[in-house]
Amino acid sequence: MSLIYRHLLKSVAGPFLFGLFVTTFVLMIQVLYRYIDLFVSKGVPFPMATEVLTLSLGHTFALSVPMAVLIGVLMGVGQLAADQEITALKASGVGLYSVLVPLLLGAGFIALCLTAYNHLVFPESNHRLANLIYDINRKRPMIEIRAQMFTELNDRITIFVRKKDDHTNRIEGVTIFEKKEATDLAPRLTTAAWGRIIPRHASDSLMLELHDGEIHDFPEAADPRKYQVIRFAQHDLLLQNIERDFQNSQRTARSDREMNLIALLAAARQEHQRQQSVLDNTAQLTDDVLARQWGLLDPQARPKLIGRDDGFQGARSLAYRQARLIATRQKVELAASQSRYQEKIRRSYVAKENRYLVEFHKKFAIPFACLVFVLLGLPMAVTTARSGRGVSVSLAMVVYLIYYLFLVGGEKLSDRGMLSPFLAMWMANIVLVAVGIPIFLRTVRESTLFHFTLKPRAIAGGGEKGSP
Repeated sequence: MSLIYRHLLKSVAGPFLFGLFVTTFVLMIQVLYRYIDLFVSKGVPFPMATEVLTLSLGHTFALSVPMAVLIGVLMGVGQLAADQEITALKASGVGLYSVLVPLLLGAGFIALCLTAYNHLVFPESNHRLANLIYDINRKRPMIEIRAQMFTELNDRITIFVRKKDDHTNRIEGVTIFEKKEATDLAPRLTTAAWGRIIPRHASDSLMLELHDGEIHDFPEAADPRKYQVIRFAQHDLLLQNIERDFQNSQRTARSDREMNLIALLAAARQEHQRQQSVLDNTAQLTDDVLARQWGLLDPQARPKLIGRDDGFQGARSLAYRQARLIATRQKVELAASQSRYQEKIRRSYVAKENRYLVEFHKKFAIPFACLVFVLLGLPMAVTTARSGRGVSVSLAMVVYLIYYLFLVGGEKLSDRGMLSPFLAMWMANIVLVAVGIPIFLRTVRESTLFHFTLKPRAIAGGGEKGSP
C-alpha cells in the first residue's frame, strides 16, 4: 500500500508545482501592474524594485498554494484516471477512500507548513514590504495623492480627496486626519470643498490651500464632552520635510496583515477594551443628563435649575428663565450629539476588532482549504479524466473563484459588522465541504449526482409500442 501511496503523491507533485508557478505568476501580474507606475514616477533603482517584487511574493504564496493543491489533484489524479490506473486500483480492491488518504495526508502537511508560514514568515514579509513602500512614498508623496485613495503623508497626517486634476493640482472633496501623536485615538478632522496642492521644492515642503471647510477637534482629549468646530473660508496647511530622497525610516507600526497570531489576538483584545471605555463615557454623559432631570423632582434643587432664585422681577425674570431654558436645551443637545459621536467611535473599534479577528482566522482557514480542495478535487478529477488538462485547470479556476468570492465577501461583511469573523473566514470551507462530501460519495458509488427518468409515452388503445 505504501508503494501505491508514493505513486499517487508523485503523480500529484508535478502538477502541484506547475499550478504553483502558474497561479503565482498570474497573481504577480496584478502586483506588477500596481507598482510599475510607482517605479517609473519615483525613479526607484532596479535592486529596490526587485526587492519590492520579491517581498510581494509573501502574500501571493498564501493564496497560490491552496489553488496549486487543487490543480495538482485535478491534473495528477485526472491523468491516472485517463490512463485507467484508477480503474485498475478499484479492480485490485483499492477504492477512492484509499486514494483519498495519501492525498489528505499530503495536503495536511502542506496546510501545516502554510499555517506556520502565515504565522512566522508572512507578517514579517508584509512588514518589510510596507516599510519599503512607505519609504518610497515619502520620497515624493505629492505625486501619490490620488483621487479616491487614502494617502499617509507622514505618521501623523492622512489625506483623502474625491477628485484631483493632475495638471492644475486642484483637489475637491478633501478630508484630512491630523494626529498630535502617532498613537492619538482622536485625530483632528479637517474637511474642505476644494483646494490646491502647492509644492515648495526649495524648502522640501508642501502647502495645502483649502477653501470652504471645517475643522473638528477636541480641545481637551481627556474630556470628550468638549467639542470644537471651526469653519473657514481659506485655511493653509504647511507640511514640512515632505519631498525628500529615499530614507530608511524603520517604521515600527504594524497593520493587521503585518501581525502574527499572538499580536492579532492582543490587538483584538485591546480594541475590545476600548469599546468598553467608550461605553463608559456614553454612560457618564447619560448620567449627567439624568441627574439634571432628577434634580427637577427635588424641591430644594428645582428653583435653582428652573431659575426661580434669580431675585429678578417682571420682564427681567422672564428673560433670565428663557436664557436658563436655552442653556438647558443646549446641554441636552450637546449630550445627545456626544453620545452619537461616542457610538461612532465604538463602531470604529468594533470594525478594528473584527479586522484583527478576520486576519487571525484567515491564517487558519486558507491553509485548511488545501484539505477541502483535495476532497472536492478527487471526484472531479475522476469524472472529468477524459476531458484533458485544460478542463482541469478551468475547473480549478472556477472552484477557486467561488472560494475567493466567499472569502472577500465574508471579509467585507465582517468589517461592516454584519457577520462574525469566524463565519466570514470559514464559511467558504464549510460550504465547499458540504458540497464536496456528497459529490465524493456519489463518485465512490459510481453514480451520477442527478438522475433523470423519462416516463414512456402511453399508447392509445393499449397496443404495443410502435404499432400503427
